[in-house]
Amino acid sequence: IPRRHLIHEKDNEMLVTITRQYEDYERCESMELDDKIRDLIAGTPEAISSDINVNSPKTLRKTACWYSQDMDRLSASGTYMESEECVPSRRKDSTNSLEQKIKCLEKQRQELLEVNQQWDQQFRNMKELYERKVLELKTKLAATEDICTLEKEQKQRVTEGDRQLEKEKESLREELEALQKENMLLKENNALTNRKKEHYACEIKRLNKVALQDALTIGSSSLSEGSEKCKGRCSHAEVRTKVESHKQQVRVASLRSYCQLTLF
Repeated sequence: IPRRHLIHEKDNEMLVTITRQYEDYERCESMELDDKIRDLIAGTPEAISSDINVNSPKTLRKTACWYSQDMDRLSASGTYMESEECVPSRRKDSTNSLEQKIKCLEKQRQELLEVNQQWDQQFRNMKELYERKVLELKTKLAATEDICTLEKEQKQRVTEGDRQLEKEKESLREELEALQKENMLLKENNALTNRKKEHYACEIKRLNKVALQDALTIGSSSLSEGSEKCKGRCSHAEVRTKVESHKQQVRVASLRSYCQLTLF
């Protein structure tokens, strides 16, 4: 991860700057100590007494004062020397502490890298998990939308089918009512025709009887007249043919009346 590398580089730069500052500080401190020691060596009582007259009281007071000052300086230089002797130990302690800090920082960096790796892996796992869940939810949503659309289409079809069935039922009811009315009319007409048929049949029978009687009377009268006029000229066969012709005429008349009855 780039961020981890940046953190590591920043830690290294900070450590380098700390070590450099500490080395510069130690170098400056050692230089100051060296200058002070040189000054103390240059200002010793032997060098001062060689230049000043020893027998004068002023010089004695001055020398005593200088001696006390030099002793103070020597004591101070001793303390400085002791401090200078402590400088390497301080350096060692500082280097050890810096090494410990570096090791601690390296350890922290390694722990941070491990934690970042764990978080990265956990983030990837969570990302994959949520991507799968989102994909499942999308598929479920698409399936539910398809089901809803199918249900809507089915409802529309059912409503349209119900409307068509209602229309067909209404049309069938109207047709049934019309057929029932027509059936009633046909029944009435059939009953009327049956009554007329019976009436015409009775009338035909009556007419047939009348026609037959007329034919018989005409035949008998014609036979009597012929027998009287012809005196035996007409034979029995001729009389029979005439009677048959009259019967045929009666049958034709009855058939005509029956045909007229069926037409009604």
